Amino acid sequence: MGGSGSGSWYRWSTQSTCEEVRRIDIRYMRKQGLLKPGYSGSLSWTRGSESSGNISYRVEQNRLILNYRFREHGGDWRPVEESVWFDRTPCNYGGERLWFLCPHCSKRVAVLYGVDTRFLCRHCYNIHYSSQMKGKLDQLIDQKQKLGKRIFEDHDGYGWRKRKGMHQKTFDRLYLKYQWLDIKINEETMLRFGMHFDL
Repeated sequence: MGGSGSGSWYRWSTQSTCEEVRRIDIRYMRKQGLLKPGYSGSLSWTRGSESSGNISYRVEQNRLILNYRFREHGGDWRPVEESVWFDRTPCNYGGERLWFLCPHCSKRVAVLYGVDTRFLCRHCYNIHYSSQMKGKLDQLIDQKQKLGKRIFEDHDGYGWRKRKGMHQKTFDRLYLKYQWLDIKINEETMLRFGMHFDL
């Protein structure tokens, strides 16, 4: 895939996550005005500061046509043309939402992933979001930190206080959840490390 001299796609493994592989997001493309019938262009990806591939595409009324090259295990490059059909659903307040139909299973999705030869949905490749790969304890800690940033603000370096402008009832409700997460984190920590307390 990609231009002359570009490297082969890195191989998929069951440990790959959605964030680690190439992806095409229909929401991004539409927002950038890249999905008008007759439009053609290219998409590229980077890993760190280095290019990791690019493809060309053209848009028709009801489909996106991808053109790229692919090679397996250092073999010869071969051309690939993939047609991705669109689906449309009405929005609640008018207009419509555009979707990809996965070329393999025809599932309606917003993102396709370039894991192997084709761009397919994450279900066909059985890949997960990085947050799904985390253990229960990690997820609880992430939730608590995210909630803490939402409800607290730094009080001039003297600790934390309720975020300015937040209604007290909202803060009280979210703070109860914050305390509940703290309890669950302690419980999960004790389970993971075999800790127990004799009362």
